[in-house]
Amino acid sequence: MVNKNLSISIVLLLFNITAYSTENNQKPIKRAIVVGATSGMGRAVAKLLSKDGYIMGLASRRIHLLESLQEEIGTESYIKQIDISDHEKAAENLQELIAQMGGLDMMFISISAYSDLGSEGLTFSGEKKTIDVDLVGFWVIAKTALDFFEKQNYGHLVGISSISGIRGSAYCPAYSGAKAFVSTYLEGVRNKMLQNNIPIYVTDIVPGWVDVEHTTFSQLPGTYWVTPLDKAAKQIFDAIKAKKKVAYISKRQIIIAALLKIVPDFIFNWMGEF
Repeated sequence: MVNKNLSISIVLLLFNITAYSTENNQKPIKRAIVVGATSGMGRAVAKLLSKDGYIMGLASRRIHLLESLQEEIGTESYIKQIDISDHEKAAENLQELIAQMGGLDMMFISISAYSDLGSEGLTFSGEKKTIDVDLVGFWVIAKTALDFFEKQNYGHLVGISSISGIRGSAYCPAYSGAKAFVSTYLEGVRNKMLQNNIPIYVTDIVPGWVDVEHTTFSQLPGTYWVTPLDKAAKQIFDAIKAKKKVAYISKRQIIIAALLKIVPDFIFNWMGEF
């Protein structure tokens, strides 16, 4: 009887250990939102994140493109129409998307009004659109995500700035100013988290020229080191996985960044920028 009871106890113990191991070896649920998911780097990175097992939240103002991306991804995903220029409504819609998804681990912000401006770039309306989207719109989305992350005491904020944000550009001063804000804001948030020992990671993605659907920079005069979209997306994905502080896209853009920071004004303006 003692041996029988001992055998039963051993079997139950082994069963419990196996059940515990199986339960704890399950992959953790990961949830990510991509704002600006309908084109360019946002769309490409969303696909890579979904393949990596993330439950995806896809947000943009073009709902038909969100629907097509959702079908293409095929894995669990949620879509939300968000117009970044409508700031209060954008924050409300993002909160609703987070709730619909059951939480959030990573926010990726890939937005820009610059590509839509054309000849309007230096007009009042053109620059206002850039500021509304690239600066204030970015801040609204980032702040909404950060408020959620701080309540749960973890998260990862990823934002796309630009090489153009390192030096004021004569061609697009509002755009370069907005992107400078993005980089400096992300750095400030990162420092806040580090100084307060809060496990919220912040990554600044700093691309140079990247070929996207609406603009093939590699075919334009005066451009150089243009990165194909798939290569850019892979490097961004790797930077997210590594939780890098800053990632230049492509990696050799770090050379341009260094030159922009040290070159004297008279050379910068004599060259007509670079």
